[in-house]
Amino acid sequence: FCPICTLPIPLPMHNHSGFYICCMKRICCGCKVAAVKRDMFDCPFCRTPIIKDADVATALAMVQKRVDAKDAAALKFLGDQYYYGYNG
Repeated sequence: FCPICTLPIPLPMHNHSGFYICCMKRICCGCKVAAVKRDMFDCPFCRTPIIKDADVATALAMVQKRVDAKDAAALKFLGDQYYYGYNG
């Protein structure tokens, strides 16, 4: 379910939504489009500025901050990244 509009996200979820590492939320495409129409180019859920793909160190720092706060979604995300070899 999308945490903004609370509508179910159709399967396959990665085709119909975006995952934001700043808050570890999966936002549906409808909410992303609505945010862009309002000239909001930050994260639609927490409004953190979106980081560029090339800035891996900043992305890992954001995820590690959520892991330190014992966020289960962040723990799974970081574990998957290491398991599949994306982060070393």
